Amino acid sequence: MPIERHFRMPIEVALGAIGEPGNRVFILQIREPGEQLTLKLEKTQVAGLIQYIALILGEIDRLGHLPKAFPIEPPIEPEFAIGEIGVAHLEAEDEVIIELSELSPQDEEGSSVVLTISKELAGTIAIQGTELIEAGRPTCPLCGFAIEPEGHPCPRTNGYRAPTP
Repeated sequence: MPIERHFRMPIEVALGAIGEPGNRVFILQIREPGEQLTLKLEKTQVAGLIQYIALILGEIDRLGHLPKAFPIEPPIEPEFAIGEIGVAHLEAEDEVIIELSELSPQDEEGSSVVLTISKELAGTIAIQGTELIEAGRPTCPLCGFAIEPEGHPCPRTNGYRAPTP
């Protein structure tokens, strides 16, 4: 059964991952007093989310004090996997809206969550997401794919030699 939730400030938002680089599950948690919602997302979605937040914050003159980053907390069983993410800035209210839709088949209605947060909390999420992405496997400077610990058959070199860092 699809859920529709709208979280408004003040809330805590945490981005994190469980598992080893190359085999991680990315998690977004939203917490408010007495409730916690855990969602699953992909690394590319984390990267896209922080990219759009950075674009929005780059257009804003000045941020206030950034709140502390929160870690993900148990229970870590995701309610659903995120399919689509939308990010917008409401200038009049000076708030950032993040809309998260469930990954679901086309003929089924999925769940959705809307976060209304401060631009400062959005900044904290962007920093936390950047740190999360950078903590993963290094990327090949030639093709952009992840370099595995056992090596990397780079398609740009037909897999014959390792790229130079």
